Amino acid sequence: MEKFYIGKIVKAQGIKGEVKIKSECGDLDIIKNQKYLIIKNQNIAVKSLRVNGNFAFALFSTIADRNQAEELVGLDVYAEQSNIKLDDDSYFVSDMLGSKVSLNDGSEIGIIADIIQNGKCAEIYTVKTVDGTVMFPFLKDLVCSFDKSQKHLILDKKRFDEVSLYEN
Repeated sequence: MEKFYIGKIVKAQGIKGEVKIKSECGDLDIIKNQKYLIIKNQNIAVKSLRVNGNFAFALFSTIADRNQAEELVGLDVYAEQSNIKLDDDSYFVSDMLGSKVSLNDGSEIGIIADIIQNGKCAEIYTVKTVDGTVMFPFLKDLVCSFDKSQKHLILDKKRFDEVSLYEN
Protein backbone atom coordinates (compact mmCIF):
# COMPACT_ATOMS: atom_id res chain seq x y z
CA MET A 1 0.00 0.00 0.00
CA GLU A 2 1.41 3.35 -1.03
CA LYS A 3 0.39 6.30 1.12
CA PHE A 4 -0.40 9.82 -0.07
CA TYR A 5 0.43 12.61 2.39
CA ILE A 6 -2.58 14.82 3.10
CA GLY A 7 -1.33 17.08 5.87
CA LYS A 8 -1.08 17.52 9.62
CA ILE A 9 -3.73 17.66 12.34
CA VAL A 10 -3.47 21.16 13.78
CA LYS A 11 -6.25 21.21 16.37
CA ALA A 12 -9.33 19.62 17.84
CA GLN A 13 -12.50 21.25 16.52
CA GLY A 14 -15.60 21.36 18.72
CA ILE A 15 -16.63 18.88 21.42
CA LYS A 16 -17.56 15.83 19.33
CA GLY A 17 -14.01 14.81 18.40
CA GLU A 18 -13.62 16.53 15.03
CA VAL A 19 -10.08 17.48 13.99
CA LYS A 20 -8.77 20.24 11.72
CA ILE A 21 -6.20 19.09 9.13
CA LYS A 22 -3.91 21.60 7.40
CA SER A 23 -3.43 20.50 3.80
CA GLU A 24 -0.01 19.93 2.32
CA CYS A 25 -1.40 18.24 -0.79
CA GLY A 26 -2.95 21.10 -2.72
CA ASP A 27 -6.55 20.48 -3.73
CA LEU A 28 -8.32 18.72 -0.85
CA ASP A 29 -11.26 17.80 -3.07
CA ILE A 30 -9.32 14.65 -3.99
CA ILE A 31 -9.89 13.26 -0.47
CA LYS A 32 -13.56 14.21 -0.01
CA ASN A 33 -14.87 10.69 -0.59
CA GLN A 34 -12.31 8.78 1.46
CA LYS A 35 -13.81 6.15 3.74
CA TYR A 36 -10.55 5.78 5.66
CA LEU A 37 -7.59 8.01 6.44
CA ILE A 38 -4.29 6.77 7.80
CA ILE A 39 -2.86 8.06 11.08
CA LYS A 40 0.14 6.38 12.73
CA ASN A 41 0.00 3.62 10.09
CA GLN A 42 -3.57 2.71 11.04
CA ASN A 43 -6.64 3.00 8.84
CA ILE A 44 -9.25 5.02 10.71
CA ALA A 45 -12.81 5.10 9.41
CA VAL A 46 -14.07 8.56 8.48
CA LYS A 47 -17.57 9.44 9.71
CA SER A 48 -17.59 12.82 7.99
CA LEU A 49 -15.16 15.01 6.11
CA ARG A 50 -15.62 18.55 4.91
CA VAL A 51 -13.23 20.90 3.13
CA ASN A 52 -12.79 24.63 3.64
CA GLY A 53 -9.90 26.21 1.73
CA ASN A 54 -6.59 24.63 2.77
CA PHE A 55 -8.20 22.81 5.68
CA ALA A 56 -10.16 19.59 6.04
CA PHE A 57 -12.35 18.85 9.04
CA ALA A 58 -12.64 15.15 9.82
CA LEU A 59 -14.71 13.19 12.29
CA PHE A 60 -13.38 9.66 12.85
CA SER A 61 -15.39 6.66 14.04
CA THR A 62 -12.88 5.84 16.81
CA ILE A 63 -12.63 9.37 18.24
CA ALA A 64 -15.49 9.99 20.67
CA ASP A 65 -14.76 13.44 22.09
CA ARG A 66 -12.53 16.50 22.12
CA ASN A 67 -10.05 14.95 24.58
CA GLN A 68 -9.34 12.06 22.20
CA ALA A 69 -9.13 14.48 19.27
CA GLU A 70 -6.56 16.61 21.10
CA GLU A 71 -4.30 13.54 21.37
CA LEU A 72 -4.07 13.54 17.55
CA VAL A 73 -2.80 17.13 17.24
CA GLY A 74 0.55 17.21 15.44
CA LEU A 75 0.11 13.84 13.73
CA ASP A 76 0.42 13.35 9.98
CA VAL A 77 -2.59 12.24 7.94
CA TYR A 78 -2.38 10.07 4.83
CA ALA A 79 -4.78 8.43 2.39
CA GLU A 80 -4.23 5.24 0.47
CA GLN A 81 -2.97 6.40 -2.91
CA SER A 82 -4.95 3.77 -4.83
CA ASN A 83 -8.20 5.26 -3.45
CA ILE A 84 -7.47 8.75 -4.78
CA LYS A 85 -8.75 9.64 -8.22
CA LEU A 86 -6.79 12.37 -9.99
CA ASP A 87 -7.69 14.42 -13.04
CA ASP A 88 -6.17 13.19 -16.31
CA ASP A 89 -3.50 15.90 -16.24
CA SER A 90 -2.52 15.34 -12.58
CA TYR A 91 0.04 12.89 -11.22
CA PHE A 92 1.43 11.71 -7.91
CA VAL A 93 4.99 12.69 -7.02
CA SER A 94 5.86 8.98 -7.07
CA ASP A 95 4.69 8.83 -10.72
CA MET A 96 7.13 11.61 -11.65
CA LEU A 97 10.24 10.69 -9.63
CA GLY A 98 12.79 8.81 -11.73
CA SER A 99 11.22 9.98 -14.99
CA LYS A 100 13.34 10.91 -17.98
CA VAL A 101 13.13 14.59 -18.98
CA SER A 102 13.53 15.72 -22.58
CA LEU A 103 12.84 18.84 -24.57
CA ASN A 104 10.49 18.98 -27.56
CA ASP A 105 13.51 19.43 -29.86
CA GLY A 106 14.66 15.90 -28.90
CA SER A 107 17.48 16.83 -26.53
CA GLU A 108 17.65 14.92 -23.26
CA ILE A 109 17.98 16.76 -19.96
CA GLY A 110 18.20 14.04 -17.30
CA ILE A 111 16.19 12.22 -14.62
CA ILE A 112 13.80 13.76 -12.07
CA ALA A 113 15.48 13.35 -8.68
CA ASP A 114 13.28 15.48 -6.41
CA ILE A 115 10.10 17.54 -6.36
CA ILE A 116 9.71 20.37 -3.87
CA GLN A 117 6.12 21.18 -2.91
CA ASN A 118 5.10 24.03 -0.67
CA GLY A 119 1.44 24.40 -1.59
CA LYS A 120 1.78 28.12 -2.32
CA CYS A 121 3.36 28.14 -5.77
CA ALA A 122 4.40 25.81 -8.55
CA GLU A 123 6.27 22.66 -7.58
CA ILE A 124 10.00 22.84 -8.19
CA TYR A 125 11.49 19.90 -10.08
CA THR A 126 15.13 18.94 -9.59
CA VAL A 127 16.67 16.99 -12.47
CA LYS A 128 20.05 15.25 -12.35
CA THR A 129 21.94 15.86 -15.59
CA VAL A 130 25.31 14.61 -16.83
CA ASP A 131 26.74 18.04 -15.93
CA GLY A 132 25.06 18.58 -12.55
CA THR A 133 21.55 19.65 -11.59
CA VAL A 134 18.84 21.76 -13.18
CA MET A 135 15.75 23.07 -11.42
CA PHE A 136 12.52 24.38 -12.91
CA PRO A 137 8.97 25.17 -11.81
CA PHE A 138 6.26 22.81 -13.04
CA LEU A 139 4.28 25.22 -15.22
CA LYS A 140 1.41 24.34 -17.57
CA ASP A 141 2.97 26.22 -20.48
CA LEU A 142 6.27 24.41 -19.94
CA VAL A 143 4.95 20.84 -20.09
CA CYS A 144 4.28 19.37 -23.52
CA SER A 145 3.42 15.87 -22.32
CA PHE A 146 4.00 13.22 -19.68
CA ASP A 147 3.83 9.51 -20.43
CA LYS A 148 3.24 7.82 -17.08
CA SER A 149 3.82 4.29 -18.39
CA GLN A 150 7.14 5.26 -20.02
CA LYS A 151 8.05 7.70 -17.20
CA HIS A 152 8.95 10.38 -19.75
CA LEU A 153 8.34 14.12 -19.36
CA ILE A 154 8.68 16.33 -22.44
CA LEU A 155 9.11 20.08 -21.96
CA ASP A 156 8.91 23.07 -24.29
CA LYS A 157 12.50 24.11 -25.11
CA LYS A 158 11.84 27.84 -25.39
CA ARG A 159 9.97 28.02 -22.07
CA PHE A 160 12.50 25.72 -20.38
CA ASP A 161 15.34 28.05 -21.36
CA GLU A 162 13.41 30.94 -19.77
CA VAL A 163 12.63 29.32 -16.40
CA SER A 164 15.35 26.75 -15.67
CA LEU A 165 18.24 27.23 -13.28
CA TYR A 166 21.42 25.13 -13.64
CA GLU A 167 23.69 24.25 -10.73
CA ASN A 168 27.12 22.67 -11.21
